[in-house]
Amino acid sequence: MNILFLSTENPYPPVGGHHIRTYNVLRILSERYRIFFVGFAQNREELGYVENLKELCETVDVYLIPKTGLNPRFLYQASRNLLSALPLTAERFFIPEARDKIRQHLKIHRIDVVHVDMLALARYEECLQGVPAILTNHNVESLRLYRWMKTEGNFIKKSYLYYQYLKLRAFEKKMCPLFRHCIVVSNDDKRHLMNLCDANNFVVVPNGVDVDYFKPLDEETRRNHLIWVGGMSGPYNSDAVDFFLDRIWPLVKRDIPEATVDFIGKSPTRKLTEKAQADPSINVLGFIDDVRPYVQRASVFVAPIRSGSGTKIKVLNAMAQARPVVATTVAAEGIEVTDGQNILLADDPVQFAGKIILLLKDEETARRIGLNARVLIESKYSWDIISETIFQIYQEFQRK
Repeated sequence: MNILFLSTENPYPPVGGHHIRTYNVLRILSERYRIFFVGFAQNREELGYVENLKELCETVDVYLIPKTGLNPRFLYQASRNLLSALPLTAERFFIPEARDKIRQHLKIHRIDVVHVDMLALARYEECLQGVPAILTNHNVESLRLYRWMKTEGNFIKKSYLYYQYLKLRAFEKKMCPLFRHCIVVSNDDKRHLMNLCDANNFVVVPNGVDVDYFKPLDEETRRNHLIWVGGMSGPYNSDAVDFFLDRIWPLVKRDIPEATVDFIGKSPTRKLTEKAQADPSINVLGFIDDVRPYVQRASVFVAPIRSGSGTKIKVLNAMAQARPVVATTVAAEGIEVTDGQNILLADDPVQFAGKIILLLKDEETARRIGLNARVLIESKYSWDIISETIFQIYQEFQRK
């Protein structure tokens, strides 16, 4: 079977939630099928990993698009989008070169099904000439933007986000029913999109973990030590880190003065940098290739995420290492956890801090929560288990 695989990013190396899911689905599909990959990159560094994708794919084409942020090309694109009925994300990824390449693949390679990875690429459905397509939703994109808008303090930015949310919601509602299947990562996302789209083409394929890689390691736990893992360039993680520093960390330190915390990930926020300079118990470690030893040594893994959507792979990975996790309900969304059994949940900062303190003071409870978390991941979130669901979906398009 021939699959045309469209991706908003080059998912190699598989570091970070988006990359991890896309890469693993690509890897699983390549075990049985021929893959023709068309993707996008926001910097030339990503173009350097094209050769790595060729180990999985018959062909690889990656196109450079403007990087988000305060740069002239993106700001021009964002300004022009004010006059468009389409959300900005749908316009950013729709470029003539990629459209022509997709048409070329359809003409030459007798594609059986098109995998569209992320809603941002759904506009290419109009180019598929009747070839069946599957849309993968890593998140409920409109919900993710709405939650970001709710936490944004700048009025102008908040207004722009609300305008984009309205357009994105309408785009999501229009596009999802056009695909043979819409894959979502959780039953929570499925319910939300079914209500929005009035369609029943949604199939749950959860995010997964390589349970042989993310497993408990022989590392000694550091007492009263917390850890955060995740790049902070985006709005969702940066808000989580600043929320933790402002509202949660002072409460933990007041009760346990000797507590320490590591922050792993690129682009630390200004607040984090400033507080780390003034407080030696806050350690900013930057990007680290292998986070597993650091996570294993932590007493508690924290995920104080207030916005976003989808399933947080960082939480799944920490649970796979049998680390006790304290998370918000947003951070644990889509994972079949039970508060008090395999995770501790809290949205209020006082309660969040209280649950961290509980685990730091009660090592037996922390150990029990961590072990139960590992059992959950092994039973429901291993990529080996999830791969069977993926093959069942794609087998429908196998030529007889």
